[in-house]
Amino acid sequence: QASADAHGRARLTLSAALRRPVETQRRGVVSMLKWPQNFNWYSFAVYRYKVYDVIWRISATACIGAGIYLSVAVVQTWNDSVHRTWLHYARKERERAELMEYIRQAREKGILPPSKVHGFE
Repeated sequence: QASADAHGRARLTLSAALRRPVETQRRGVVSMLKWPQNFNWYSFAVYRYKVYDVIWRISATACIGAGIYLSVAVVQTWNDSVHRTWLHYARKERERAELMEYIRQAREKGILPPSKVHGFE
């Protein structure tokens, strides 16, 4: 009930494996403990480095994407700050011009005395 695999070794079917004597099963356990000797470590290393390459590529892409995102966020924040500063300056100048107009009207009506400072706007 044994068949041969690609390497010409005998391969037991499930029913034959269940009927094996205990000594044969113990030899199977010992052979299982020797799997590192039969393992293809070169193939494992190649696949491991392929996985590392994929992880590195994903990490590099994520870092570049995060850098671009943060750069855009900094520029937008800077522009918002400059715009807010400009709005504050424009409002202050508008209120100053309105106040100067009220003072000029009050002086023309005689409500306020003339200014001691001349040539100042």
